[in-house]
Amino acid sequence: MDHDLFSQASSWIWMDGAADVNCYLQFRTDFAAAGEKAPVLNLSAEGHYAVFVDGNYLPSTQYPDYPHRKSVQSIPLPAGSHTLEIQVWYPGIDTSVIRKELPGLRFELRLGEKILAFSGPDTDVRPLAGYRSGPIANITGQLGMGFFWAEAQEYPWQKATVVEKICDLAPRPIPELTVREMQPARLCSQGVFTAHESGLQQFAALSFRQREGLTDRPEEDLISGAGVRFVSEEADGIYLVLDLGRESVGYLDIDAVCPTATRVDVGFGEHLDDLRVRTDVGGRRFTVGWEAGPQRKRFVHRFLRLGGRYLQLFFYGHDVTVYHVGMQMVEYPVRGNGTFQSSDRLMDKIFEVSKHTLRCSMHEHYEDCPWREQALYAMDSRNQMLSGYYAFGEFTQPRESLRTLALSLREDGLLELCAPARVSVDIPSFSLIFVTALEEYCRYSGDLDFGREMLPVAATILRTFHGQFREGRMYALPGYWNFYEWQPGLSGWQDPPNSAESPLQLFYLLALQRMEKLCGYLELKTPGLAEEIAAVKAGLEDFWSEEEGAYASYIRHGEKSHYAQLVQALVLYTDSCPEARQQELCRKLLDDKLVPVSLAYSIFKYEALLQQSRDYAEEVFGQIADRWGNMLYQGATTFWETDGGARDFGWAGSLCHGWSGIPAYLFGAYILSVRPEQPGVWKEMNEEACMYFAQGKLLTPQGEMTVIRQKNNRRITR
Repeated sequence: MDHDLFSQASSWIWMDGAADVNCYLQFRTDFAAAGEKAPVLNLSAEGHYAVFVDGNYLPSTQYPDYPHRKSVQSIPLPAGSHTLEIQVWYPGIDTSVIRKELPGLRFELRLGEKILAFSGPDTDVRPLAGYRSGPIANITGQLGMGFFWAEAQEYPWQKATVVEKICDLAPRPIPELTVREMQPARLCSQGVFTAHESGLQQFAALSFRQREGLTDRPEEDLISGAGVRFVSEEADGIYLVLDLGRESVGYLDIDAVCPTATRVDVGFGEHLDDLRVRTDVGGRRFTVGWEAGPQRKRFVHRFLRLGGRYLQLFFYGHDVTVYHVGMQMVEYPVRGNGTFQSSDRLMDKIFEVSKHTLRCSMHEHYEDCPWREQALYAMDSRNQMLSGYYAFGEFTQPRESLRTLALSLREDGLLELCAPARVSVDIPSFSLIFVTALEEYCRYSGDLDFGREMLPVAATILRTFHGQFREGRMYALPGYWNFYEWQPGLSGWQDPPNSAESPLQLFYLLALQRMEKLCGYLELKTPGLAEEIAAVKAGLEDFWSEEEGAYASYIRHGEKSHYAQLVQALVLYTDSCPEARQQELCRKLLDDKLVPVSLAYSIFKYEALLQQSRDYAEEVFGQIADRWGNMLYQGATTFWETDGGARDFGWAGSLCHGWSGIPAYLFGAYILSVRPEQPGVWKEMNEEACMYFAQGKLLTPQGEMTVIRQKNNRRITR
């Protein structure tokens, strides 16, 4: 497979004397491709890259991978004689999206069997002009470093150095991301600022000014193309706050000129609750740097996607002409476009915003949020996968996200918290959710070959937890982040020694049940698995409290404690309680006496109720209308990380979180009532319609399915 991607002609290369961290380099070679057939560029790098031919950008991103297994992208290039340029950013640090490894770039340009150009000691390389290499402030610890660009003279070219990198090679497993035209921003506030001694936007003194006193084009609110001049001799400079219209994800695109070289701080964020864009919170700094000069120059940063709705520009000068500010939208090309319309306009809007939330949170892989982290988590992505099956008919993205997670399997039998990163903490329950998501992928897609390939990883994870299951109880893994959800008592760190934990026991049980189903699809024998499932179920009885009429979350020092909706939901979801208790637990899920379930984990609550009885449908979808509708009423264009929105997590709550797109799944699975009956075979369930009218289009492995449901007159057409 390696020789199909690279021959022995090419080598991994880098530049002598390059910065160890936050390094920007420019590689160059000429090529001539005779005839009309397009040559193909194969390339791979540690970090991120952008490809240009004769100065024209070609969509290009490094697929997140591992040092031992590098992904190779193949890009068609134009025929004829051209100059190929590859710009590379090497972070050189561990974050939640990338792991620190030795730098390197490798490429080959082929026309059929002929190699036109390749990376080696004759390749030209130099620092990428304008970018500040070396240590620079992190945006967040999860996302990594920001950037600063200033006009600078170009460096002389030198020859590349061959570096030693030993790794397996694999073709890029997903399509290249789509880069759309720039989405311009509208001016929503402007004025002058006095800088704070910290240099941070968050603490600068802002003084609002009417446009008439600041610009020669006060009627121009769309900053796109026309050229709007702002002039003021006050304070330290001019600030602009701009609105992209809704949550957006892409490459910063800015075009402005100043009489002299002028520093520009560009902040980005998701709301204006502080009467400015919240750019600095809890050590996080959502600000990048650029320098405008007297020569008009369009600047696009293609190495890091920014996420948010608002941009905030601080020009450290008193005269600036802005031609445009916005983002070039970057999207994963989903397989299709599922639809949902009903007799309830609010539910229709919730479905559409769920889809947009999902689109903002899926690029090279599923990611938790585009603003703060952009990281792949097993738990978050499980929600996104289920929702994506109904919203987009998407199967490639979940398969490769699962593969990326599986490749992170550690010596302790758990997956990394974020893949393909190297993270200092881990959440055991997320590894169990991987097993659940794997079975669901196989059931929804029908791709049993992938299930067979991943089976050893799932088995290793289950063996790890088997050692923590003793005398009918699952005990917390010592030294790990025993997190279950963002609710009081369930988000803890290291639990006390010998803490028996029903949430972990239930996630283990669910993973065992799904493993049994997966092995059934594959017609494999599972010795001992049924007995383990029965033992784990029976052991849950230890957590039952007659006094509380509910299952406790913990048994510590012989005492039962903490009662949460999540635990009751998981008991019902896994069919783990006597039939006589089921209705009592359903009532517990519908009152507010237990610790409530969060947005992300509400999927277990709502499915548990819907699987118990369709009589709960009105209550379930009423709660969804209340909770997700509340976000819309507050102006949300994507759904939040938690019900508390921006004020949670030390005022750094994400307002776009992929795990909250679950209405797309619940509407398709339980309002349209279409679910896979067997692997790859989706079928309408014989269930009473729960709305006066609902219809939708689903993209299944069997093809497009159109569903129409009406109360008392149910029908389906394909």
